[in-house]
This record gives sequence, structure tokens and C-alpha cells, in this order.
Amino acid sequence: MATTEEQAIAAIDAAEQLAIANVQLLRQMKKLIPKPFDVLTEPAIQIQTGIARGEAKLARKAVRKASPAVRRGRKNLSKALKEANAKLRKKNGQLKKGKTQADVMRLAQRLKKKM
Repeated sequence: MATTEEQAIAAIDAAEQLAIANVQLLRQMKKLIPKPFDVLTEPAIQIQTGIARGEAKLARKAVRKASPAVRRGRKNLSKALKEANAKLRKKNGQLKKGKTQADVMRLAQRLKKKM
């Protein structure tokens, strides 16, 4: 299963490919525009290509891989949630009387702190 970071980078890559495909479409449509306007259209297309690639590059940098401490914390919270659900739920999966999902999360956070 892909991590959130990998999914984000895949979405960024897809958006970049779509932007570049749009630029290629503009290049094909440029043939329909009269010759005197070529001086204006080609720089605009170049700028658009640069913007698409630059934005994708910045977005990829913003997506950082989770640090080992964060991954460890997530794993511990996952274990704590399993334990908290086991304590606060009946065998049929319903919450015990007077308990809410908020109680489950509070207990899980407390258990995670002890890990």
C-alpha cells in the first residue's frame, strides 16, 4: 500500500503531466493563429511550461517523508487504538454503555504516552 507521501507525489506528477499536455495542445492550436502573432504565443507557451514544471518541483519538495519518530508514534497510536477499542467495546463491536468514540481516543492517547 502506498504511503500518503507517495500518493501526494503521484498526484503532483499527474497534475504536471496534465499541465504539459495542455501546453502541447496550445502548440497544436498555435498553427491556427496567424503568423504575426507567433512572436507573442511562443514566449507565452514557454512561460506556461516553466510555471508547470516549477510548481510541480516546489510541490514535491513540500511533500516530506515522515521522520522515524513520527512513524513510530503513528505505529504506537495504532496499537493503542486497538487496545483501547478492545477495552471499551463489547464483543459485538458496540461501545459499552456511557462510552463514546472520544473516550476511546482519550484512552488511546494515554496508552500511547505510556509506550
